Amino acid sequence: MTMPFESLLGRVGDLDSHEMIQMVPGTRFSQCFGKAGLRFLELNESLFQRLRQIFPAEEFADAPDDVEITERTVWEKKGIAAPSYADLDRRPRVMDTMGIRRQLVFPTFGTFAMASALGGGINGMPPATPEQIENGREGVKAYNAWAAQLTSKYPDRLRIVGLLDTAEPGLTPELLVKKVSDLIAAGMRAILITSGSPPAGLSPADPRLDPFYATFAQANVPIIFHPPSGAGFRKTDAWGIVPGVYWDLSWPAALHVAEENFLCVMTLGGVFERHPTLRVGFVETGGDWIGPLAERMDDGVLETASKPRSPVQHDLLSMKPSQYLARNVRVSVLLDEPVERWLRRYPTLQDVYCYSSDYPHPEGREWSLKEFYKRIAPLGDDVVEKFFVTNSQLILPAA
Repeated sequence: MTMPFESLLGRVGDLDSHEMIQMVPGTRFSQCFGKAGLRFLELNESLFQRLRQIFPAEEFADAPDDVEITERTVWEKKGIAAPSYADLDRRPRVMDTMGIRRQLVFPTFGTFAMASALGGGINGMPPATPEQIENGREGVKAYNAWAAQLTSKYPDRLRIVGLLDTAEPGLTPELLVKKVSDLIAAGMRAILITSGSPPAGLSPADPRLDPFYATFAQANVPIIFHPPSGAGFRKTDAWGIVPGVYWDLSWPAALHVAEENFLCVMTLGGVFERHPTLRVGFVETGGDWIGPLAERMDDGVLETASKPRSPVQHDLLSMKPSQYLARNVRVSVLLDEPVERWLRRYPTLQDVYCYSSDYPHPEGREWSLKEFYKRIAPLGDDVVEKFFVTNSQLILPAA
């Protein structure tokens, strides 16, 4: 018997949503992000002048967040026209109306501040000056304080993602542990780290990072990758899509490359063997790459296992690489991705793919929950339950 759509409502995990607090010197922005946020606007005025030429004027207005919360508004309205685009105290009611039990929430200002802290070159930003980099770091601190406070207010519903630049100059494994511990102590339940540069200058599989990974695993807090995690992976602006506009990675075809590289090193280097309860999520990096990566890693291990010069230390792995992915890794997909094809093609990864709404960004499309259900239901009740409910629980564990 096919599981009815209505049985999912109130149980769905959503791995990708956003706040869209407008980056203008209005009351809401200044209350949330303080002096660091306002200074960011001043230091990046040329960026905002360019963005105003691209996007509608209303996107840069301190608009009230008072749209009525109805089934139609939550599934059809996008951007600043959607309820709870900025007022996160309204988000649990929006989620109730959508049928969402628990949700990751990613930043707007925090994303830009993180990109600046990483040196610019993403989100249309030029390379950052030393002053902009320092302000970006202060902006990330301001955002994290706001995010931790909100997550603590709604611990079983909202997971406002914290930000950690793991490639900041001068970091050591010990400092990374302290930074993660401080974020968790403040109330963070999910933390985004960078993938474009090695953490503390070390390979992601270096055993010296084991205390760093153990801090996440012991607290049941997932490591999250989401743009701009991959900033810096390509070191030249010549890779940009549009001349004169600085994009770190091509959208969407190559958005995952930094993350794929990071995950491959983690897996083959034995990180998941040493930390079996570590949780890792890849969000809005596309879902088409995880299956081929699993195949390449599995085939590579089999092909090189008997060769003494193999780069993979096979005594570190007690399972196939794909089995670690199924146990420890989750990947979000959006409505325009053919996930039903991948679920058939890679049955061993049916625990990996997860629903995401991208609310209230337009990329999430209208009525995505119903539309996804229509496509996933023919694969059977077990796959439906995994895709919409149980898979995401690795990244969204109960408080």
